[in-house]
Amino acid sequence: MLVGILRTIGTIILVWMAFRWLDRMARRWSGHYRGRSGTSQGDSEPTRGSQETPKDGELGDYIDFEEVDDDS
Repeated sequence: MLVGILRTIGTIILVWMAFRWLDRMARRWSGHYRGRSGTSQGDSEPTRGSQETPKDGELGDYIDFEEVDDDS
């Protein structure tokens, strides 16, 4: 039983480390091609003017419901 638990924990750790390694390789590969194009779109900040703020006039009304007794 203890061997099975240790094997499961070891497998989880190995899969996690493999995922981290693949993620780093993908970032390195992506950065390599991004550098060749001359522009890095991921590093620029989004513009604030394009975002719209919600207006209070568009909100609905609050409705307070009351319970009705069925004493018929």
